Amino acid sequence: MKPKDQNYSKSRRLKNQIKAVVTNPYNLIVLIAIVLLTYLIVFPLLDMISTSFTLAQKDARLAGGTAGSFTLYYWQRLLGSALTKQMLLQPLLNSLLIGVCVSFFAILIGSVLAWLMVRTDLPFKPFFSLAVIIPYMIPSWCKSQAWLTMFKTERIGGAPGFLMSLGINIPDWLAYGPVAIITVLSLHYYAYAYLLVSSALNSINSELEEMGEIQGAGKAMILRKDHSAAGAAGYAVGRDPDFLQGHRHLRRYQLLGLQGQFRDPVQPAVHEQQVPEYPDRVCHGIIMICIASISVFVNQKLIGSRKSYATIGGKGGRSTLIGLGQA
Repeated sequence: MKPKDQNYSKSRRLKNQIKAVVTNPYNLIVLIAIVLLTYLIVFPLLDMISTSFTLAQKDARLAGGTAGSFTLYYWQRLLGSALTKQMLLQPLLNSLLIGVCVSFFAILIGSVLAWLMVRTDLPFKPFFSLAVIIPYMIPSWCKSQAWLTMFKTERIGGAPGFLMSLGINIPDWLAYGPVAIITVLSLHYYAYAYLLVSSALNSINSELEEMGEIQGAGKAMILRKDHSAAGAAGYAVGRDPDFLQGHRHLRRYQLLGLQGQFRDPVQPAVHEQQVPEYPDRVCHGIIMICIASISVFVNQKLIGSRKSYATIGGKGGRSTLIGLGQA
């Protein structure tokens, strides 16, 4: 073969390879996904990081710089100053407490409802199968307003709640704060646990549970071993309803996701629209993103590589319902 023909064959082969890559639908979908993720995630994240190192106009006099210049003022104030406990540590601990408690109660409520729907002869199942997921269709702030309608006190002004109108004195710890937030969010997010646990229970043959009882395993062990897949129904709480934190004149229950939202805005004499006004809020947002990323990474390491099993048999699965009787 002549050298000219060899060069022509190589160029034609390269052209065909490029054409095959470009015209492949899978590659096009991947390329579009990369472009969208870059535009919707990477660019905003880089802008947040840049904002956290940009001095705002309202803090120029305190930080001793000019608006729009590079600064470490916000990170130093957040991580290494006398305000660190008030601005970061205490709100972070409160948010983690809310997240753990909400996950626990949401999984508990969802698991019990899933067990009743899948493993018992509960009457009116078609109605309950829809009713148990309706609360998730309602925004959490609506539940917060409903809570305040019932438990609101006179200390924050306006019309009192239903119980206060009846002459029942409601303590502030019940009307606002962690109890109110945990209750409202648990009633909002239990639908996640219900859907995951009910799906796991439907995939488990009742005969396996019966064989476990024959071998001497108790109900508690069967629930812990056979239904362990349902335990992965925890949900990370990213934002808490701000209505239930309490009024600014009360002792507010500070949360990390809502730091700085109620600060009175300062209008400077010379306002530059291109300079962000609240970089400290962006710093809180970056910290929350880091915590969420670490949580996802740990979750993938713990349960992401779990083994799967399949039951092989000549007969289909059988579900034996537990009679509730008069209960």
